[in-house]
Amino acid sequence: MSNLAYSICEIIIIIFCVLTLFPIIQSWRDTKNRMYIAVFTLTLGIIGYSIANLLTYLFEIDTTAYLIGGLRFGYILGYMLATIQFEFMLYLRRLIKLYTLPFIIAFYLMLGNILVINSIPFIIYLAFITFVPAYILLRDGKRKHNGLAFGMGMLFLLWGIGQMFPITIVIALFRTVAVFSFFLGTRGFYEKYIFPRQEEEEKIMGTWISKLVVKD
Repeated sequence: MSNLAYSICEIIIIIFCVLTLFPIIQSWRDTKNRMYIAVFTLTLGIIGYSIANLLTYLFEIDTTAYLIGGLRFGYILGYMLATIQFEFMLYLRRLIKLYTLPFIIAFYLMLGNILVINSIPFIIYLAFITFVPAYILLRDGKRKHNGLAFGMGMLFLLWGIGQMFPITIVIALFRTVAVFSFFLGTRGFYEKYIFPRQEEEEKIMGTWISKLVVKD
């Protein structure tokens, strides 16, 4: 029963990711902005990650089992997604000289997992790769009223929070909500319903402060 619930969550994630690809492709066609290629690649990475998870659920593969030394199958999937996330942020910041850095870090961390049974470096690396980009994307998205950036920030944030729970179904639910938040970002939801309200609140606050100043 639990595997069925996990599978349903992964299928929902794949569906929303596929639906997300269409507006991304259309935006790239309209603007020819290479950033959309990076977003497209990241989305494909999430789809691939979910397909891999789905297969492990369907065939009841134990992702916590050790393959070589202290290296688990789940670690490999995590490093793959983290590498794509890291590459995405480097691309956005145009740090071309650092493009090979995510692969080097993942290689040495996996080598460390093989030699030593210790999950702390893996957890720290994933936390850094998840929460730092989440902060940057949420901040930039809010400042520039960019729904896509804000949605991606929500994706990274919720995905990272979900990974902190030891219960697999909770992780799957957080990932589902994270991808749905990303999907909303590609559909103009935040520009239409979130950012205009913020502008109105700022105007009201500015008017209230100006009235106080006039009274003084």
